[in-house]
Amino acid sequence: MRKKLTATLVAKLAVPDGKKSIKIFDTEVAGLGVRKMATGIASFIFEKRPKGAAVAKQITLGRCGDWTLDQARAKARQLAVDFSSPDYLASEVIKGATPTFSDAVKLYDELVLSQKSKTYRDKTLGTLKRYLIKQLGLIKVTDVTHKHLVNIVTPIMQRDMHPTAQLVWEAASNILTWAVRNGHRDDNPLIRIKPEFKKSQRDRVLALNEIKKIWFAAETLTPVHTAAVRTLLLLPFRKEELLSSSWSELEEGWLNVPAQRAKTSNPSSLFVSSFAATQFPSRRNDSELIFTTNGVVPTRLGSKVKSKLDSALGLQNWVFHDFRRTFSTHMHETNQPHFMIEACINHRDGTRQGVAGVYNRAEYRNQKQAVLQQWSDMVEAAVG
Repeated sequence: MRKKLTATLVAKLAVPDGKKSIKIFDTEVAGLGVRKMATGIASFIFEKRPKGAAVAKQITLGRCGDWTLDQARAKARQLAVDFSSPDYLASEVIKGATPTFSDAVKLYDELVLSQKSKTYRDKTLGTLKRYLIKQLGLIKVTDVTHKHLVNIVTPIMQRDMHPTAQLVWEAASNILTWAVRNGHRDDNPLIRIKPEFKKSQRDRVLALNEIKKIWFAAETLTPVHTAAVRTLLLLPFRKEELLSSSWSELEEGWLNVPAQRAKTSNPSSLFVSSFAATQFPSRRNDSELIFTTNGVVPTRLGSKVKSKLDSALGLQNWVFHDFRRTFSTHMHETNQPHFMIEACINHRDGTRQGVAGVYNRAEYRNQKQAVLQQWSDMVEAAVG
């Protein structure tokens, strides 16, 4: 059936009793149609025989409501040009061997992310699944464009979530770069021109009296969360690195984070003072995890815990990651060597980069113990 498609006609289209679907084609743009299912779902489609093919090919453009009629007509005109090309069938064969964006994510995870730290891998996959796979998953990785990503990140930026928007952009860019390296694309269009993301650089350093406030406010939390907050103040690990620790990683007064769990992919070991050791939670019989409330997964210091602390504190504009900057700043003010402080927070300073990093494999255990003991003494004195 052919009629001039209008928004009213599409809205009123009904499937006859006993039929699973009905199709009606536009008289204005050849090949454009609407398919209405008995379930009520209506989609714009394009149906035409490509040049050189024996049978017609049908492509679903998108659901009515998600697409306007003007958008559907514009896409149908573009497809009509593509179908008339003698190279169309050959290009489709090539595309058939090309992964979709969703498939590319799976391969990227298997080949690249699996070699990264668990924290980085989980964060990247979470970003891809939440913001990108739903909208780009079925698109061939060769067909993802700069405009696709602009349309995704712009609403996020409009909600003033610039750091999140930047993460989304970078995650997508990593997938397209992987596709270039594996011969699926010629270039990555996301590298050339990026949106102007607002930089959010934190410089918050907690004073010792503020550390004291957080220390005692932690008493309002569950025992495991109390232990986690206080241990995080004393040991400058990254939050997820510490919270995923197991008792087997605590050896002879040192807590070890293996390379696969460290953000930098470099293992890290920190000395646990006697004062810090008293902050650990009681060991459970059913779990190797140090910080866990159910014995199965590590506990989290999420927004609910932070909100509860804030209400007990009356302290403004701080986050858990400020603990590492606070440790570094206070230790620098005591004239501890910069490279030693960097070693404690598992940063790569000049002594660990490039060729120097290849040859310098020192762990600095004695020096790190001295720095961490001094920090422990300062915190203990501050909290009384």
